[in-house]
Amino acid sequence: MGEARNNAPINPFKLIGRAIKELFAIFFRTLATFFFVMVITGCILVCAVTVYVVGFLDDESEVDLNSLELNYTSIMYVQDEETGEYVELNRLHGEENRIWVDYEDIPQDLINAAIAAEDRRFKLHQGVDWLSTAKATVGYFFSDETRGGSTITQQLIKNITGEKEFGVERKIKEIFRALSLEKTSSKEQIMEAYLNSIHMGWNTDGVQAAANLYFGKDVSELSLAECAGLIAITQNPSKRELFNHMDNNTERREWILGMMLSEGYISESEYKQAMRERIQVVTYDNSEQTRQVATLSYFEDYVIEEVISDLMAKYNYTYEMAEDKVLKGGYRIYTTMDKSIQDYLDVAFEDLDPENTIFPSVNGYDLKNKYYVENQPDAAMVIMEPNGKLVGIAGGRGAKEGDRILNLAADGVRQPGSSIKPLAVYGPAMDFDMITWSKVFDDNPVEKAEEGTEFKSDWPLNHYRDYMGDVTVDYAIRRSTNTVAVRVLELLTPAVSYDFMVNQLHFTTLVGTGYNNDVSRAPLALGALTNGVTVMEMTAAYQIFANGGLYYEPYSYSVVYDADGNVVLEQNPLPQRVISEESAEVMNKLLQRVIYGEQGTGSTAKFGSMPVAGKTGTTSNDVDQWFMGMTPYYVGGVWFGYSDDSNIQIRYNSYPPPIIWRRVMQHIHEGLEVKEFPTTGNLVKMTYCTSSGELAGSSCDETATGWYKPSNTPGTCIKCLTSMDSEEGWVGIRDEDDETEDELSFWEELFGR
Repeated sequence: MGEARNNAPINPFKLIGRAIKELFAIFFRTLATFFFVMVITGCILVCAVTVYVVGFLDDESEVDLNSLELNYTSIMYVQDEETGEYVELNRLHGEENRIWVDYEDIPQDLINAAIAAEDRRFKLHQGVDWLSTAKATVGYFFSDETRGGSTITQQLIKNITGEKEFGVERKIKEIFRALSLEKTSSKEQIMEAYLNSIHMGWNTDGVQAAANLYFGKDVSELSLAECAGLIAITQNPSKRELFNHMDNNTERREWILGMMLSEGYISESEYKQAMRERIQVVTYDNSEQTRQVATLSYFEDYVIEEVISDLMAKYNYTYEMAEDKVLKGGYRIYTTMDKSIQDYLDVAFEDLDPENTIFPSVNGYDLKNKYYVENQPDAAMVIMEPNGKLVGIAGGRGAKEGDRILNLAADGVRQPGSSIKPLAVYGPAMDFDMITWSKVFDDNPVEKAEEGTEFKSDWPLNHYRDYMGDVTVDYAIRRSTNTVAVRVLELLTPAVSYDFMVNQLHFTTLVGTGYNNDVSRAPLALGALTNGVTVMEMTAAYQIFANGGLYYEPYSYSVVYDADGNVVLEQNPLPQRVISEESAEVMNKLLQRVIYGEQGTGSTAKFGSMPVAGKTGTTSNDVDQWFMGMTPYYVGGVWFGYSDDSNIQIRYNSYPPPIIWRRVMQHIHEGLEVKEFPTTGNLVKMTYCTSSGELAGSSCDETATGWYKPSNTPGTCIKCLTSMDSEEGWVGIRDEDDETEDELSFWEELFGR
């Protein structure tokens, strides 16, 4: 029976079934293996991607809208003369012009236009519109068409981070950041930040700056059509900005209005009215119909540099850091400018009207090359109140060629000539009681020309080419006598004079060390300084003669606020007493004699009935010319010369600087009440002998009147008592028997008996 089973025929169907089972078993084992491999691989990939994403995000997904580091336009303000309110003067910005506007001040039409055009599901999504993102992704991989999938939140992330190039890594960052931002910020906060950060063409960012630029309006004043016009720009600012591409903008604007209608943001009537409106943009004065950016005035240039300098000093910023704050920090800078004065200076120093020029016509002569030059000299001027407050600056003559260029008033360093004498010599000497109004000095050479000495001719020379013998301080200042200035400096000493100039009057350009330094007679008495001085520092120094002896650091702004309204800088000008009130008042009256006295060198500066005091100054060969003048209202300094070549001599009929000064000052004093310089009431007005400089006696034939400090009055003149030159002469004119004991003591003390 066993053999029968062994020899039974094989069923082919069983073999086929077994083979099929084995194939299915292999297939399912393979499929299961593949599945588990894919699962494991997927897990590994997910873990790897997760680690990668977490690694490169490194907490960068969090964006705090309260600490946005965006660039905002700074604004300078000036006080309106009529209302006393501060009004906008000019705007400062770097590459971006942006002015922040709060959400509640943004028109709802503008917000709705942005949503309709850029992100219709803005109010519904949580930062990412996944449907739009999916469509954009499919389009990127399977189509040549580029679709935008970014929400307003994602666009804000781009604006904040500046990361706008396409890439998977950046897109992942953007998505995570958008999701995170939506968790920490409201839709209103996101929309506010977005509308303040979008680029609007012409280096302008944000809807407030754009409304100002294109329409000359505050953003809150925009019409529906204007709102749509601004949002239309954002798709492609270079092709849809409103100055040169109005047609392109109109096409996009009308589409946006249609979207606003379909989304229910506006009614049919509002839509039709907006479609009919032909928006008008601001017209700027240039031939190419493109916006012309006006240059800043020299005053505004100075404000910028002063704020930068003060930020560096207070916050230890570098220059670049401080400059960024000023130009991009959204600062509000309140200037001290008097706009009517500055406007006049801008026009007058541009010198475009030959019929009404403030400048006398002169000849320039090149001393080195021996030929006449055709161009007229340059000039600069500073005007300030006698409390440090700057009101007007002219930094050069002719049309200003750009912003923040060389400012000759603040940066031009020139030798001051005799205009230095009241500051470096007579002012401090008066304060030390070394001189009086009428003290006599010898107007003869201090150094005689002799073989083997450094002096090839008598030194110093006077501008009037003569020596007058004994002259008073009044005469020496009035006629700008060089010899007397040197002799007074020798009493004061150059070291004391230099210290006064640097530490009391805050001159920064004087040289105190080295072989060629300014601690010497010629630099301090005659103005032959190694480098020179600036008009700004000279004007600030001269204020001590107008305000009773106080020095105020000149300042061009009162306060600076940051974009959040916090005080960044604030001026609190504290006066520094440098000479006494009485010394300043005597000097003021002596400087008035330069204007009104006989042969005064500044006589052409006077105008009307307004009191004027001042001093002229000329360097060797009439290369640099100055007039430093003051009224009870203002102190003003004028420099006149060739800034590009110190060898050019100015040849003139009438000395130009006081004339320039008068023409400017006469204009800005129109309508001002005539008043006197401040007085202490302490000075003593006395008659003196012009021969001796002492108080006049009955025997003095030539007398004059002078002003004296009570602490420093002259004695009585004895020089004119010629008949009393000897004891015998006295016997002949007096009766000893009639003298009292006190009288005898007086005469014995006087003549040394």
